[in-house]
Amino acid sequence: MDLSEIRQKIDDIDDKMLELFLRRMELANDVAAYKAANNMVVFQRDREKFILDSVKANTPEKLRKSAAFLFMNIMDISKCSQINEITPADEIPHISEIKERPSVAVQGIEGAYGHAACKALFTSGSISYYAAFSEVFEAVENGDVDYGIIPIENSTAGEVTLNMELLEKHRVYINRTVTVECAHVLAAKRGVSESDISILFGHEQAIRQCEEYIENRSGLTVIPYHNNASAAQMVSENPSGELGCICSEECAEMHGLDILRKGIASDPNNCTRFICISKRLEVYEGAQTVAVSLSIPNISGALYRLLTKFAVNGLSMTKIQSKPLPIEAKKRFPDDYMFYIEFTGSIHMPMVRRLLNNLESELNYFKLHGNF
Repeated sequence: MDLSEIRQKIDDIDDKMLELFLRRMELANDVAAYKAANNMVVFQRDREKFILDSVKANTPEKLRKSAAFLFMNIMDISKCSQINEITPADEIPHISEIKERPSVAVQGIEGAYGHAACKALFTSGSISYYAAFSEVFEAVENGDVDYGIIPIENSTAGEVTLNMELLEKHRVYINRTVTVECAHVLAAKRGVSESDISILFGHEQAIRQCEEYIENRSGLTVIPYHNNASAAQMVSENPSGELGCICSEECAEMHGLDILRKGIASDPNNCTRFICISKRLEVYEGAQTVAVSLSIPNISGALYRLLTKFAVNGLSMTKIQSKPLPIEAKKRFPDDYMFYIEFTGSIHMPMVRRLLNNLESELNYFKLHGNF
């Protein structure tokens, strides 16, 4: 046979496979109706094992794994269809409006990037400043404030690991996000020159974002500080002329410091993504991203099978990142791996609600972080 003849035979086989697939899916929906009527769960582990063992037994060894993978995919697609038929699209309790004049918790002091993120999200209301990010989470969870502003990711330095761990630990929800430009400058007391500075202060994330500048300043001692704005305040109050800090232009001006060099971040487009957290699930009109954390067992194909649930429903992932399980969950499920996932969708969509309900009921660990 020439190539065209071979391809024609493949096309004929594909047509038959499609016809059989459609017939199989019709029968799968009949199975879903039966399971629903008899209060049965969709996933029948013994049934799946029986099919895969049968496929392997009837396949030549060199194609055994491939054949099992093919049938596993077909069964996963079938399960997704059954889940959409059986799983209820129950409403997820939430508040539909963001407060216009809220009380907001921010880490640091006035002039910090968190303050800038707060101003970008809220045009009015009151701001309370806290020394640590953990205190912001606690203030929101305890109901002391309406919202908290938390940085979670920088375009240069990556994830703010501590805050992602705190997000997992506390019972709070993400209701909005905002990205703030972090145009770091080198600042010092008035009259101090750049060459005079031998000690530089800044938040550890800001230090990482300015590594190129720091590496080019031989003999510079770099000391992490809990907040850039606080570092600027400290430098302004310290009589020493050897101290400098990393901060924003606004912050330098606020504390009466001279700006000795602008744009010291390695990336000229350096920016940080902040989340706004609330005690209750708040979903504003037009929210189009859902965030969850979930765990899967450490077995071959587990992540692929999880992704199938999103792909079959036409839901696009915008972020997926492996994370350590919280300690208590790790004790219960030592072999599981956790992933933080963001995907396009809304809890107003029945398809999304069915998927979330299914994930919560099927997986060992599941947490809805919000819809924003």
